[in-house]
Amino acid sequence: MRCSRALGVGLGLLASLVLGGEGSARALDKQGSAHGGAVEGVDEGFDIEGSFLYGVSLYNPSYAARPANSGLTLFRYAFHADIDLIGRKLSIPVDLNMFTDRTRSGMRKLVPSEGDLITGVTSTWTVGPGALEIGTRVEHDRTLDATTEELRATPDSQTYLDARARYLYSLATTFPKLGEALGNGDVSGWLTFGWFAVNPTYAARPDNTGSALFRYAGHVELSVIDDHVSVGVDGTMFSDRRNANFLGPTELDLTPEVIFRAAPIELHVAYERDMPLDRGGLVQHFVYVLGGYAFDLAHAQTKPLETRGHIISP
Repeated sequence: MRCSRALGVGLGLLASLVLGGEGSARALDKQGSAHGGAVEGVDEGFDIEGSFLYGVSLYNPSYAARPANSGLTLFRYAFHADIDLIGRKLSIPVDLNMFTDRTRSGMRKLVPSEGDLITGVTSTWTVGPGALEIGTRVEHDRTLDATTEELRATPDSQTYLDARARYLYSLATTFPKLGEALGNGDVSGWLTFGWFAVNPTYAARPDNTGSALFRYAGHVELSVIDDHVSVGVDGTMFSDRRNANFLGPTELDLTPEVIFRAAPIELHVAYERDMPLDRGGLVQHFVYVLGGYAFDLAHAQTKPLETRGHIISP
């Protein structure tokens, strides 16, 4: 009862924050799964766990450095934390993402051009062979390096509040012999359905057209050798509330990656391609390397950063 009441209060507070956003921006998914998407976890007590992330794009012909699709991303600085109030039964996730623009001159390439803040309330429960995460989040993305005059000419922010359910699975948990065959590895991931409950500005395609209504997402990952090496594929789709077929996907963000891990450090090499599905238009894609350092204040052993979910799609 206390958890339900807290989730309701959190939803109300987040709704009050989200109503002030304006502008337009690309519809990209930066939400990490609570607790790294782990199927099992602690259901009581206080803890803070998360990760610090640093990334660089190796090849980037089109992936923008600001919400209004200007510039080209070079560096990414990110932070994720789960603040557990009653274990994973009641948690506050916090994600901070910043990007820099490779088209800037000199040292300005290091200065953040975009900042994205995501926070909310989640609750994760064991359901069947996996776990169900339910929650709500508010996200606000904005330009950090534009002048006031530039922002007036081209509003450059996006804001929304969503509600979602995510089912987390681990085949090695259900079939232990599979894990043994993979050298103490796993086939794991999640399936997500989300609803943009309040969305004044978040677009349904990479070219900033439409208004996102639903989010469909899935992740699958094969890990081997005590989870030291993994390959994964992440896909996120959005629908457009302005379409007659508001259920049909209008954008697909697809990210295959290879992951190397020696706890508490991880290295990801990934390719992301964000493309419209229902019409022609802008396609954004790039290749990047992302390093991460995990922490857990209450436990000596950290979980993999993406077991699977701390590494968030830009």
